[in-house]
Amino acid sequence: MTQIYEYDINTFIIDFGNSIPATVTINEDGSFSIFLNARLSYEQRMQAYLHEMRHIQKNDFFTHNTVNEKELYNNH
Repeated sequence: MTQIYEYDINTFIIDFGNSIPATVTINEDGSFSIFLNARLSYEQRMQAYLHEMRHIQKNDFFTHNTVNEKELYNNH
């Protein structure tokens, strides 16, 4: 049986001025904000968005894994 989860997500495209493709934060109200680097192509932003969504879906904000561990597990 597939479970469907509903998330409140705000998405922003901003110029990071660096090579970070995207980042995600959890907000005080429990919603999430995904920030995508404006310097990326549309396709790269979509890949980055899906990557950040996996962090949300895997509850990475509530684990004790290091950032490196979260990235390793999120890329598989």
